[in-house]
Amino acid sequence: MAEFGWGNQSYHSTDLGLSANPTTSALLAEIDSTVIDGFVGAQGAMVQATWWAGASTNANFVLEQALSTGLGSTAIVAQIVAQTPTAQTPQYISRHLVSRGDRFRVHLLSSFTGNAAAHIQLEPLI
Repeated sequence: MAEFGWGNQSYHSTDLGLSANPTTSALLAEIDSTVIDGFVGAQGAMVQATWWAGASTNANFVLEQALSTGLGSTAIVAQIVAQTPTAQTPQYISRHLVSRGDRFRVHLLSSFTGNAAAHIQLEPLI
């Protein structure tokens, strides 16, 4: 007989799916504050974020933890710029201290002609 530890519940992003000719203002994936506020207490919480981002051509993605919805916002807590090669979807793993109101999102550093997609998974480290 085997035993399996289920671990912590993970949370997944709302995605655009395959986005054609995406612009820098398009959020390809996001986990908003309503999801995060559901498991973060007053002291905050540590999470592991797993990010996937890929495109049909070379692309530069911005993987962000931010305090507001504005993409040009100065309220960015953490930012990773990831360059991906043509037709590949790398996986990135990072750890963050999150607070109520935070959000995680993926968007492009520059627009291009082609297709792009992204996904985020958060897992509380408690």
